[in-house]
Amino acid sequence: MTGKITVLKYWLFSGVVLLALGCSQPKESTQEGEAAEVEETADEKQEEKPQIASPRKTAKGQIGAIGVTVDYGSPAVKGREIWGGLEPYGKVWRAGANETTSIEFAGDVMIGDTKVTAGKYGFYLIPNENEDWVAVINTDWSREQHGAWGAYNYNESNDVVRVNIAPQWGDAVQERLEYTVGEDGITLAWEKVKVKLPVGTMAGA
Repeated sequence: MTGKITVLKYWLFSGVVLLALGCSQPKESTQEGEAAEVEETADEKQEEKPQIASPRKTAKGQIGAIGVTVDYGSPAVKGREIWGGLEPYGKVWRAGANETTSIEFAGDVMIGDTKVTAGKYGFYLIPNENEDWVAVINTDWSREQHGAWGAYNYNESNDVVRVNIAPQWGDAVQERLEYTVGEDGITLAWEKVKVKLPVGTMAGA
């Protein structure tokens, strides 16, 4: 009798163990499946995030002892005709994309024969066919403060200085518009052209 009870207890215990193992395994698989689903969803959201067509960029450098910062939108060529096409000749251009391009000088500088005091300014270009381009420094650069956005609200009466600059044409294509600050000026490169705004420092600066 005692032997039968012992055998019965053994089979009951074995059944409980097997039942517990059977219940725990599907739960673990479900948790793994949920984790994988969350990872896939996160990846899908990352893939769906749109790229900015003309990202905002900043170029910084020194001209003499003066710090210079250019804030601009950087459009891409994308196989388009830029000069005389996307950007017409003879019209004021924002010299970038979206918001007005701005140049900030940490100290007084000379542009052409004009003294430009330390501060932040709007920068515009007028591309011309088969002749010099015109670079424009204007007091208006902020949408909030001046109502400036691109060149749509450009006001010529607020020009600080205009200078003629010669475009340099090449064969290589600069896909994205890019500014660089050098020792004696600020250069814009886009598509097959480079233009340089000469910037000098004041005596003793």
